Amino acid sequence: MYQRTVIPNGTRVLTEYIPHVRSVTLGVWFETGSRDENQDQLGYAHLLEHMTFKGSERYGQRDIAEQMDACGGQLNAFTGKEYTCYYARVLDENLPLAVDILQEILMFPLLATDELDKERGVILEEIKMYEDTPDDQVHDYLCELLWPDHPLGRNILGTRESILKVKRSELVSFMQQYYTSDRMIIAAAGNVDHDQLVKLAEQFSGLVRPSVTNTTKRPITNVGQRFNKFKEIEQTHLCLGGPAICRVDARKYVLHLLDTITGGGMSSRLFQELRENRGLVYSTYSYHSSYRDTGNFGVYAGCSHEQVNQVIDVMQEQLTALGTQQIAQDELVRAKGQLKGSLVLSLESTTNLMTKLAKSEMNYGRIFPTDEILAAIDSVSILQIRDLAQELYNPAKWSIACVGQANEPFYQSSLSEGRLT
Repeated sequence: MYQRTVIPNGTRVLTEYIPHVRSVTLGVWFETGSRDENQDQLGYAHLLEHMTFKGSERYGQRDIAEQMDACGGQLNAFTGKEYTCYYARVLDENLPLAVDILQEILMFPLLATDELDKERGVILEEIKMYEDTPDDQVHDYLCELLWPDHPLGRNILGTRESILKVKRSELVSFMQQYYTSDRMIIAAAGNVDHDQLVKLAEQFSGLVRPSVTNTTKRPITNVGQRFNKFKEIEQTHLCLGGPAICRVDARKYVLHLLDTITGGGMSSRLFQELRENRGLVYSTYSYHSSYRDTGNFGVYAGCSHEQVNQVIDVMQEQLTALGTQQIAQDELVRAKGQLKGSLVLSLESTTNLMTKLAKSEMNYGRIFPTDEILAAIDSVSILQIRDLAQELYNPAKWSIACVGQANEPFYQSSLSEGRLT
């Protein structure tokens, strides 16, 4: 059962009570992320997330670690392009401790200069680790092609230069600007009493600073772009993609099903054709990202350098076919079963339930009951999927990013014949 309360400072408190578990996952979310960074603030949202864990007026960094270890709890955080989440998973009896620690690090963080100097090194190592994972990098290169002059096209980690130059005062200013009560959601799932959490959430009552008006402009999406980064690695990593729908588009479940059919599992068209039928790849999949005013889809494959053109051609064949040929009824039934099953199974996790609560509130201002979502998936027709495939899987709108030793050969693919510039 979902419950929702807005406390006096504007913070939204959401819970889902699950009586048969002994744990609670608590999340404190802020509707801010790397999208809110200016060009001279790259990586600030992510660095701030790290710095809050370095201690507060009452809890030092080691105190926080020891308190959570002593109760067997987990404390972590992550930064996205449009949100930042701090969360704890604890026994139900330790919920007050989790709230207290999160309240301390988010309302009274020290953000000490000496700790900032240390954390620069941590972030720089994280950037190096990221640069050693080309199968991650290639997706960011695609985003840069799609949104070259917008924060959505930038990497969340920032750059070496931006991390080395950031000052404590700049982090404090960023936090004061965006960590405000009207942007905050406190969500919990598990063996949690809603009224108790509302009372505990009032500890955040000092967080009332007025929020700034969102000035981030809607991005203009580029199409037909390409990028190749030469890197001496054993595989070439490809990511083909283009513009897609935003998160409030009524066709969101149509997109989920199209994505599932394209590259969402072992029975998907990409997996079957690229791996099972032709043996060209080990890993291939499709995905989509939806933001408040735009979105993108991507198709990934890792292959040998010599087979890049062939893999791209197969990608093109499979995507084009989805918009021009009839989708079989059994394929749609299978995709619906896969999507519904994965959704229901994921919601057996209190962490996933907590995330569903917060994202539903942020994205739509309401909580969608699971049965309503399942019914919406069931209502999607073959014609709706084909229409969306025709819109998105249009070669004229595709861009492609490549990391590996393929160098320039992929320019000779059929994708480059008058369509990619």
